[in-house]
Amino acid sequence: MKLGKFQLAMLDSSATKEHDLDDAQVAVFAAQLELAKRFELPVLVHTPHRDKAAGTTRTLAVVKESGLFAGSVVVDHLNEVTVKEVADSGCWMGFSIYPDTKMDPDRMVVILQQFGLERVLENSAADWGRSDPLRTYATGQAMLAAGFSEDDVDQVLWRNPVAFYGQSGRLDLSTADAPETFEGNSIQRGARA
Repeated sequence: MKLGKFQLAMLDSSATKEHDLDDAQVAVFAAQLELAKRFELPVLVHTPHRDKAAGTTRTLAVVKESGLFAGSVVVDHLNEVTVKEVADSGCWMGFSIYPDTKMDPDRMVVILQQFGLERVLENSAADWGRSDPLRTYATGQAMLAAGFSEDDVDQVLWRNPVAFYGQSGRLDLSTADAPETFEGNSIQRGARA
């Protein structure tokens, strides 16, 4: 188990529906949250693919029962149905942007217009289905086209992730010893001084 990223498997052979959690699953999830609290690490929780609303509600209940600071938890793979409950919980809101299914850049822009930029993490899905790592870029472009500023895009795509993952105290963004290039490609972020 890698500390810092936890997922709650919402489907088990003993569960009748994907959002149904048996006692063993809840106990393991609670133990993972306890480890995160003990080691002062942020937590990423993946919502279920089906019946997201019920699975998200149950996930948030387990997080609350753990006593873990809600601001140290990101609940990922949200959509229009689940975002409000997570926003109201104080947890960070995570969105995985897909090329053809689930969340897309235009839907993400509408959510940002409704819920704002605070506590939002956006990433490109690169999992079992068709993926496009440039969905984050496409979302940034969609944000600009919808009237968001470049600073807004930077907040959602850079500063928010740094703020969330930086809670661990282990995120080192210093570039003092970083080479100018790696195999001919720049690895520096942003404008050169």
